[in-house]
Amino acid sequence: MMILGFAIMGGLITIIAGFSLVNAIQSGGSKVGVSILLTVALLGTVLAIWKLPYWSHQAATPATHTAKQQSQISSQSGQVFSASSSGVTQADNEKSVQQQLAKALTKLGDVTFDRASKTYTLTVTNQDLKQTIQALTKKPSLAKQAKWPRFVENFTKTSGSLEKSLGKGYSLSVRVGHQSPVLVFKDGYVVKNQFE
Repeated sequence: MMILGFAIMGGLITIIAGFSLVNAIQSGGSKVGVSILLTVALLGTVLAIWKLPYWSHQAATPATHTAKQQSQISSQSGQVFSASSSGVTQADNEKSVQQQLAKALTKLGDVTFDRASKTYTLTVTNQDLKQTIQALTKKPSLAKQAKWPRFVENFTKTSGSLEKSLGKGYSLSVRVGHQSPVLVFKDGYVVKNQFE
């Protein structure tokens, strides 16, 4: 769990350092210190992600495999999104956030956006996550063992990031295929959790 924490913190520091470097370039300030910080943070993040249990190729029991998958999945959510406010429309910001979401969640599935309902939808394609959701559908009491609460918590943070970037009224849902969503978030709160 400590490695996951390092990966998340490293990712956040990398994002902040990236913005600082862009700011230094635009303002003509010193780029050396920020560049070093960005390089160190990036290397540390990559190393921490590489050391996550998900990358271990050892055989595991189904419950352990699910826990490993969920820790990797958790690192894919809880992202912070940036939306520019200088001379761009809300539609541009929505599209930019969709692209960032799609990139952050690419290992989990496909991200679509419906402007009419202001809803971003993650349609799960990751086989391990699909199996976890199917297992929880049959036996919701396994949610804690499958680290589902942590998965939900990270997506709650992602929903909060959407609100900060785009304003109130945006939803984020997680579903398998065309089935009813198993999770729905709005403005940083859980609206639906099928396994709670």
